[in-house]
Amino acid sequence: MEFAHPAIVVLIAVIVWWLSTGLVLAMVHRTERGGWGPGQVMPVMTLFGGAGIGLMWFGAGEVTPLGSYAGFFGALLVWAWHEAAFLTGVLMGGRAGECPPSLAGFARFRAAWEAICDHEIAILITGFALWFALADRPNLFGLAAFGLLWGMRISAKLLIFFGAPNAVSELMPRRIAHLKSYFKTDRLTPLFYLLMAGAVSLFILLVFWAHRATEDHSVVGHSLLATFMALAILEHLVLVLPVSDTALWRWAVPGRVKHATDKQP
Repeated sequence: MEFAHPAIVVLIAVIVWWLSTGLVLAMVHRTERGGWGPGQVMPVMTLFGGAGIGLMWFGAGEVTPLGSYAGFFGALLVWAWHEAAFLTGVLMGGRAGECPPSLAGFARFRAAWEAICDHEIAILITGFALWFALADRPNLFGLAAFGLLWGMRISAKLLIFFGAPNAVSELMPRRIAHLKSYFKTDRLTPLFYLLMAGAVSLFILLVFWAHRATEDHSVVGHSLLATFMALAILEHLVLVLPVSDTALWRWAVPGRVKHATDKQP
């Protein structure tokens, strides 16, 4: 099998995205069922995160398809640690509880920031640390992947704060359910069109660079980035369109999804 072929790269990227997201949700879901607590989940995720840093370091030094794969999937493992820390409520912010209904404008934005600031600062520190550790190495697709995940996360958070009709998901853990009070679901923000224009433009550029690449490691790296950019665009669309992401990861949170479905009229 030719692992540098763009079709194979796209297939691998989609499978890893679907599986990694589901596994993080499954582990977080265990903390809600009482099987494990955050104190048991986060040490396991820290091992994965440490392995991710190792993969990123290895991949950054290998100008080969393996190096691009290693760096990219290492970035996903590091990102998975941050996602688990956020979804379990271990790393969020100093503000607890729901958003007061009376808050509006900048006061509401500030309250939302205070509710998640520790997590955002942790991602910022991680990003700078990875940059200083890897910036002088020859294969930076892992670092680019972390930057892409970071940028699209900020984009998604701005979208659900300013207005996304379908932002509330059945997959959202109960420990952070109070954050729903900061969402705007009564309208679609005009910012959506600007965010989508930027995302689609970057996707087109990544596809172009993948097509023009002459070295296998560059074909793999740009194809991985383009695929995840496309998946990020899809996730943004799910936030605003009347569709559900539940079916994709029903296997990861079966009890939670059933419980939510039973409550619907």
